[in-house]
Formats: sequence, structure tokens, C-alpha cells
Amino acid sequence: MRRWVVVGAGVVVVVVLGVVQIASSAAYGDLAVPYSLPAALHGVDSTVFRAALGGPRARAAAALHGGDADDAQRILAGLPDDPETLDLRGRVAFARGDRDTALADYVRAGDVVRAEALIEASVAFDPARALAQQERLVAALRDDPNASEVSGEAWWRLGQLRAAVGYRDAARRPALWHAAEDAYERALQLAPNEETYLLAAGYQSLANGDVASAQRFYARAVDVVPDSADAFGGLAWTDAARGDCADARTNLARSRALRGAAAHTVRDPVDDPQVGAPLRRCAG
Repeated sequence: MRRWVVVGAGVVVVVVLGVVQIASSAAYGDLAVPYSLPAALHGVDSTVFRAALGGPRARAAAALHGGDADDAQRILAGLPDDPETLDLRGRVAFARGDRDTALADYVRAGDVVRAEALIEASVAFDPARALAQQERLVAALRDDPNASEVSGEAWWRLGQLRAAVGYRDAARRPALWHAAEDAYERALQLAPNEETYLLAAGYQSLANGDVASAQRFYARAVDVVPDSADAFGGLAWTDAARGDCADARTNLARSRALRGAAAHTVRDPVDDPQVGAPLRRCAG
């Protein structure tokens, strides 16, 4: 009899642990295996195991996973504004269609991935709004010593948005384009050898009329990525802007050769509508 009691107790423990594991899976979205027991049970009723979760954040995450944003908001009410809670509140707001509140919560939580995704989604229909949102994200990351990698990309994206809005707004263009160059330089302070940032800084400097800075950025890009067709194209632009057509043609030929070898689909440097005119004259 004693042996059967021990066995029975063991079965109970296994069942309890299984319930907790299933509940944890429900909370954190680890139900990707379509034919697993957790997935099957959660699919029948996603609320069954919430009470077994350890804390309000876990229960709120489980509610969100089950599509119950109202219950998640109720659970989160009154919790302190720590990053995890703010991130969950952002997810609740997004599930309800309130993208502005979701973005504000993601920014405060430091959830760069979700914040950038929301900003990117608004670029096509409202670039000025996207720019304002990106400014908020960069400001939130500025004082975070652990965010240097994501901060570099955030500054680069800010430069892209400043340039795009300036392209559409002629009155504000000079100020926005110089601010875009500043953003790229801030990105380079965090990641000095990132080719993407170097190319963006070079192009913006050239568009702003700062040929010397553009040449410096493109030369650095060639040092970092010696087979960069874009970097050699940038050098061709700066050579042409300085009136050095011989070097411009040499670097243009290098850029074209590298583009051909890599099956590059971006436009030829001479066809660029913003900075390509001097190079077209040099190329004849």
C-alpha cells in the first residue's frame, strides 16, 4: 500500500509540473509545435492554466497570447512602470489598435525592435510623424549605456527620415539635411566601421555641398570594404565635384566593375538625380 501511495504522489507531482509547464508555454508563446499537448490544450481554452502562472506579468502575457487584451490590461493595472510591464502595456495597446500609445510604451520600455517596426510602418503614409517618433526613440536610448549597438542603428534611421522629410519639404530642407548628416555622424561614433553609416554620411555630406567630408567618408568605406561598389561610386562623385575628371572616371570604372561582378541592381552612379550630374559630365 505504501508503495502505491508513493507512486500516486509522484504522478500528482508530474501532473502539476506539467500544468505549470503548459501554462508557462502559454504565457511566453512557446506553442509553435502544432501537435504538442500544450498546443492542443491551449487551443481548446487558453484561459485554463492562467491561474497557475507565477505572477501578474506572466498572466498578462498569457492573456495577450490568447487574444484577450482586456484581461491583460486588467491584470497590468496598478503595476509599476518597469520595462517589462511597459512592454506588455505596449503590446496591449497595439492589440487594441492604439499605435501611438503602443509606441510610447515601447520607447519607454526600451523595446527597440517593436518601436522601430511601428515607426517603419508609418513612414510611407506619414514620414513627418515617423520622424517625430524616431526622435523620441533616439532620445530614450541616448542615456542607456547598454544600448550602443541599437542606438547606432536608431541614429542612422533618424538620419534617413530627416533626409526623406527634407526632400519633400523644400523650406526646411537645408536644416533637415544638415541634421541628417549630424545623425549619421552620431551613428558612426557608435560604430565607426559600419559601411551603411559611412555611405549614408558620405551621400548626405555631398548633397549638403561638403565635398571634403563626403570624400573622407567614402574613402573610409573603401578601407573598410575594399570591394564596395557603392564606396567607389561615392569617390567618383566627390572626384567629379572637385573637378578631377580623371580620378572620377577611374573610380567610376571600379564601381561599375564591382557592380557587374556582384550583379548589382542599384542605379549607375552617373544616373543619380541628386549628385550624379558632375559625374555625367566627366564621363562624357
